[in-house]
Amino acid sequence: MEKIIEFPNTAEVTKKYVNKWVALSGDYKKVVASGETLSEVLKKISSKKRAMVFRVLPDLTYAPSQF
Repeated sequence: MEKIIEFPNTAEVTKKYVNKWVALSGDYKKVVASGETLSEVLKKISSKKRAMVFRVLPDLTYAPSQF
C-alpha cells in the first residue's frame, strides 16, 4: 500500500510573497528569508539553518491550456 504524504498548507504564511522566492522554516510555519531571486534568498540563509526554499506563485483560479 502506498503512503500519501500531504504537503502542509503554506498559503497563509506566504500570501504576501507572491512572485518572490522564500525560505521557510523546517516546520513550514514562518518565512525566514525572501527575495526576488533564488540566489538572493540562498545568500540570506546560512548553511546552518534548516529551511525549504520555494517560489511563491499567485493563486490561480484556473490553469490555462492550449487545444
